[in-house]
Amino acid sequence: MNGVHLVMGTPNAYMQEVGLIHAAGEWIAKWGKRIFIVTGAASWESVNKKLTASLDRADIVYAYAVYEGECSYNENERLSAMVLEGTELIVAVGAGKVTDIAKKLSHDLKLPFIAIPTLAATCAAATNLSVMYTDQGHYYDSQVFLNNTLLVLIDTDVVAKAPPRYLIAGIGSTLATWYEASACSFDKRHNVPTISGLQAAKLGYDTIMKYGVTAIEDARRENASFALQQVVDAIVLCGGMVSGLGEDNCRWAAAHAIYNGLITLPQQALHGEIVAYGTLVQLILEQRQPAEINELLAFYKLIGLPVKLHQLGIDYPIEEAEKEHWMSAVLSSAGTIGNMPFEVTAEALTMAVEQLEKWE
Repeated sequence: MNGVHLVMGTPNAYMQEVGLIHAAGEWIAKWGKRIFIVTGAASWESVNKKLTASLDRADIVYAYAVYEGECSYNENERLSAMVLEGTELIVAVGAGKVTDIAKKLSHDLKLPFIAIPTLAATCAAATNLSVMYTDQGHYYDSQVFLNNTLLVLIDTDVVAKAPPRYLIAGIGSTLATWYEASACSFDKRHNVPTISGLQAAKLGYDTIMKYGVTAIEDARRENASFALQQVVDAIVLCGGMVSGLGEDNCRWAAAHAIYNGLITLPQQALHGEIVAYGTLVQLILEQRQPAEINELLAFYKLIGLPVKLHQLGIDYPIEEAEKEHWMSAVLSSAGTIGNMPFEVTAEALTMAVEQLEKWE
């Protein structure tokens, strides 16, 4: 941002409530009556009858498209060609990549953006950026926009009925936010926005440590409890506010860079699961005290986050041919490893992964 600290702390409006999907049309209609919805197949299946009924009651004209699985520039072009003339709002119904591709679409078409998350797996609904991937699912770059989300609508009952694995992954991603923002801001000027971003990250961390276990237990019973509501806000709202307030001083660091590398390998893991593993590697790179790492490891094991590569579906040791490729992605200047307060070398990264794999 050329030295300018741009604060876009929160969406214009954020709402979380049990049963909110039934009133979605009423709220959307306050800003527009002609909308284009971007969604995922499973997400649409989970809410479309309730959502479309609310849109019909509000006399909202809508069209929708199911995205093809990646937040890529090619997918953005495909969706852009489907948006009808006269559309007033772009609406995302789904998880992180659905939200990011819809956000990119809204930016390119200069239309306001509304997010209706069906999972609490990321903070994408409350951030003013889109993480872009290749058509093969490898990290490409991130685009930061000068507009934040117009409206976030979260029905906690919908989140409670989603597979709990996604909630656990969102917890992993949000815990990473605290450690990454701390690393990223270490050698930066701690002005009020930066301090606010760090406090949002710590609030998210503290909320998850307090309510996380109960929230997961409640989600397994499809109970939209107070604990689950607190954790959803920690993941989506607190997570989004960190970079919204702290901007470049409080963005991602090694944990997300490691994610960018590991997704180049064959694996069967969610975004937050890989980021959670990357957080442990980051703490080792930072030479944190073993007691601190053990505390986080214990929490991971308690809730079911991965602590070893094989839990991500990645064989260890990584084959030499693949090792060079994933290391290159981690250390790429297009990623976030440069936000660490010290240089991270391939040798240091290799040693940190080896140490974690041996950690009891």
